[in-house]
Amino acid sequence: MYCVKRAILCVLVCFGIGKDLVAAEWELKGSLGQELQYNDNISLNNTQKDSVVGYLLTPSILATRKSGALDIGFQGQSLISRYDDSSWDCDNYTLGLNNSYRTNRSVFGLTGGYGVSCAYQQQIRATGIITPNNQSESYQVAPSWTWQWTSVDQLILNTSYSKTSFSNSQGTAISSTGNNSFNFSGNETYAVNLDENHEWSRNLVLNGKLNYSNVQYTGSNGLTQDLYGFQLGANYLINQYWTTSFGAGAVWIDTQQSSNGISSGQNASLSVDPVANISLSYAGQLTRFNIGYSNAVSPSSLGETLQTESFFANYSYNLAEHVLFDVSGNYSLSQSTGQSTDTANRQFDRTFLTAGTGIAWDFAKNWRLRGSYIYRRQNFQQDTNVPNLTVGTSESNVVMLSLGYSWDGIRISR
Repeated sequence: MYCVKRAILCVLVCFGIGKDLVAAEWELKGSLGQELQYNDNISLNNTQKDSVVGYLLTPSILATRKSGALDIGFQGQSLISRYDDSSWDCDNYTLGLNNSYRTNRSVFGLTGGYGVSCAYQQQIRATGIITPNNQSESYQVAPSWTWQWTSVDQLILNTSYSKTSFSNSQGTAISSTGNNSFNFSGNETYAVNLDENHEWSRNLVLNGKLNYSNVQYTGSNGLTQDLYGFQLGANYLINQYWTTSFGAGAVWIDTQQSSNGISSGQNASLSVDPVANISLSYAGQLTRFNIGYSNAVSPSSLGETLQTESFFANYSYNLAEHVLFDVSGNYSLSQSTGQSTDTANRQFDRTFLTAGTGIAWDFAKNWRLRGSYIYRRQNFQQDTNVPNLTVGTSESNVVMLSLGYSWDGIRISR
């Protein structure tokens, strides 16, 4: 793994400094956020609530170099969390690179990243069961090519490689049925996407997508999944305030389960699942609004692919020149998919609701004070044929007061 990381880093650095040493603009800027937080159920379980008070520090820095043909960007970000219960202390950091090189009709891009996380967000997305003292490590490399085929047609080829691993694969679910253990699973993913955009008119852009990905899970179940999919859609500018986008398609999931590295055809399965996305947006002088629906499949830390249906809405309004009010909500249903031969992970099928509101005040240049509240509620689906680790409903309430500073930075042209 160390050699792979070194090779990836060399590719990113060489791409970033190897071309276009002509006149350019350099910029360095950053930000620093501080937050006081109270969470009445950070573990989000339904029997033993863990309430904590915490302090969060979020420094970030961004360095960019822009010229006529080549843009380079390096970014570093960290999230340092300290709680009155030290078992929930968490240190996250990410390093990223974003390059683009332009020719007459093409844009070549390369993005990459490396991060270490305490895995709370992965656990929320994949299982809804949050356990302390568990770190995830991930890195990604994604080259891309955009070609302006004609004046109204654009082709985009994206490829990517990513890998995620966990320091502690064992998790514990605490529920009314007792304490039960389960395994977190890392994954190694290769993906290729081909997109086409056609400008039908000034207001309408049609698009299509073909995608393939291979996901190899490192957990005890030894799953390998090949995903083949397509999607057709459009972006439509209704008027100067309203825009909408929509798309629909399907994904075929071919699952192979192996034991000790040997694939077993008897444990193979094939499933077809729909994918879709619809959104409607409004952007006025004082008001912004967005509502939509999505149905997508993605790898998870459970060692298989999950299908997630989501309904979301976001609204913001400028109460005064420097005061912004916002409210948002998201309701989702996550289910196991593409694994008809093994239903054990269906114990994590669940609904998840999150809703939040806040007020932000830009009281001075580069300074923002924000107070906010988030409510979360999840319910694990009961199936009499599947042993469920955490039957029932759990809730959490989070109150936050944050102070942020954004540094304008240094800009040099030569």
